[in-house]
Amino acid sequence: MKGYLVIVGTLIIVISGLITLNIFFQQSLQMEIAEQFNKQQLLLSRSIAEHIKSYIQHEKEELLLMSRMLSGADVRSKGDFASLKNKVWGAHHEAIAADIGLITTKGDIFFFQGNDASLKPLVPYMLRQTRNLGPGRTYIIETISALYIISPVYNSRGKPEGMLFFWTRIDDMAHNFVSSVKSGSRGYAWMMDKSGTLLYHPTQPGMVGGNIYKADSTCFKCHMSFDLEKRIIEGKASNYGRYIAPSGEDKIIAFSTVVIDNLSWIIAVSSPYSEVTRTTKHSMELYSYLIVSIFITTSIASAILIVFNKKRIKAEAVAHRKEELEKYAGELEERVSKRTFELASEKEKLNTIVSAIGGGIVLISREGKIEWANQMMTDMSGMDITGSSCEDICPDCSISEPYAGDNIDTIIISNLFGQKDKYFQITTAPVKGLNGDLHGYIRLIQDVTEIKKMEEQIIHSEKLASIGRLAAGIAHEIGNPLTSIFSFVQILREMEEDDFKKESLETIYFHINRISEILKQLSGFTKMPAGEPKKCLVNEVIDTSINLIQYDKKAKAIAIVKELSPDIPETVTDCNQLSQVFVNLTLNAIDAMPDGGSLLVKSELKGNDIAIQFRDTGTGVPKEDLNKIFDPFYTTKEKGTGLGLAVSYNIVKKMNGTLTVHSDLGKGTTFTITIPYKTEMKNG
Repeated sequence: MKGYLVIVGTLIIVISGLITLNIFFQQSLQMEIAEQFNKQQLLLSRSIAEHIKSYIQHEKEELLLMSRMLSGADVRSKGDFASLKNKVWGAHHEAIAADIGLITTKGDIFFFQGNDASLKPLVPYMLRQTRNLGPGRTYIIETISALYIISPVYNSRGKPEGMLFFWTRIDDMAHNFVSSVKSGSRGYAWMMDKSGTLLYHPTQPGMVGGNIYKADSTCFKCHMSFDLEKRIIEGKASNYGRYIAPSGEDKIIAFSTVVIDNLSWIIAVSSPYSEVTRTTKHSMELYSYLIVSIFITTSIASAILIVFNKKRIKAEAVAHRKEELEKYAGELEERVSKRTFELASEKEKLNTIVSAIGGGIVLISREGKIEWANQMMTDMSGMDITGSSCEDICPDCSISEPYAGDNIDTIIISNLFGQKDKYFQITTAPVKGLNGDLHGYIRLIQDVTEIKKMEEQIIHSEKLASIGRLAAGIAHEIGNPLTSIFSFVQILREMEEDDFKKESLETIYFHINRISEILKQLSGFTKMPAGEPKKCLVNEVIDTSINLIQYDKKAKAIAIVKELSPDIPETVTDCNQLSQVFVNLTLNAIDAMPDGGSLLVKSELKGNDIAIQFRDTGTGVPKEDLNKIFDPFYTTKEKGTGLGLAVSYNIVKKMNGTLTVHSDLGKGTTFTITIPYKTEMKNG
């Protein structure tokens, strides 16, 4: 019995201590909750202040935009001003009644859709303030009921033409930004200016316009004093505090300030202290009842625990085993997370490697379906090809029996993905599992157009070198005997009297002379002089070259148009040889337009190169002949030698440049010359 009393006494002491702590904790918690709630009210008041500031700033910007547009506009009537106002100001001010007006320098109200009677007394003061403002400046004027933003208007000569102003009711702004704000069920927000004048109060509208420094008995309906508000205005207090209402109720209040130019408003949010702490009081009462219930329950449970002590021990053992299982599960989850992270890292590395390859990669099933493609492949094809068949994408590179073995197959095709004049190298390899079974194929697609072009240029260069050596031998072997024949023919022409023989000798002389000219061109092609590089302007070389030709009979039906960029700098090259290229290309274009047409000669900068285009509207060149037109002796003209383009190609090449051709049969041909800013001539 004695032991039981000791236990009961101990429980009473413990419960008494808990109740005491509960009362202390309740008071501390109420103060903490009130402080936190007041901080939330401060955030709410700051939010209201920022919204009002943003609204006024936005209207200032629109007013300045209207002022700038008026400076360059011809506004002679109210209709003109209204039209300009609608363009700038729009129709987005429905929530707050506002308008823009215009007053002349003489004080006449040119445009205003509000109450003129309330505006006219302010006009002299507004004009005085405007004279102190420069272009792009504003000034804010505040009255009891309205807010005005003024800005001067200058004409295009910098002289003042009047004053533009924005007008809105303070009450409308308060209803839009402040009236809907609620703090709890009985909290509200109100507004006053920096002089202490009340601008808006949701529960005391009759006090609006009153000043806390001039308060009378009618002003103390919701405050016993305005000491806290005065300290806020004077900057002697923090942004929140507490005050006692005339009803004796304790209230908490938070302040924020709207400061923009010369305007300063104070936004206050207040709530009853009892409303903030009501929930805490209820919870603490419930907590007290709960402690008493715990005391009673504990007394009963103590007796029951003695009986069920063995079961408790058994439950502890079960709980221990459960804890061990949870610990093991946690370790297992950590290992899984670590392994998942490692796999993600490896995947990222693999994606980086695949992206850096610089070619398209696809995985193909055994049936020829594309199961995966990298981003480069998607960019090359211009679409997502996952799920498509290889035969649909590329009929020439479908999966077939040759890929079934261990061999890696490589092919080069053109016109893939509808990209004309491009070459692609396609490498296909089988993908096998650990047991050697074929799972599918991996395919690498690379754009090798530039490599193919380089190969073609090398082949063309070797061809030119071989033909050059052959031409040199021919010119040497034919030249000597031809000189003897030419001399004897001249002697016979002078000696012969018979008309028929004389005519025959003239024919022989003409053709021997033609052979001689061809040999001279061959010699010029095989032993082209190194040239004399010097500073010159490409546009001037173009003008000079075309002027040599444009009065030729064949050029009369041709319209030559020049589009020469003035930004092309001076370059170092052999101007004479460059002129020879321009003349050759111009003559070729004229020959390609026997019935007339137009020739566009265009120069422009492309990076570090100068590009010159000769674009004609002639008959064009068949696609199968485009690869042969720069070969020596290839010509489509009846009297041509086939050396003009070959010589031009060789000259541009020695200038470290390129000469390319594009032609559409029946539409025309374009030759493009590209040379660097400063080029050094190659020897040989």
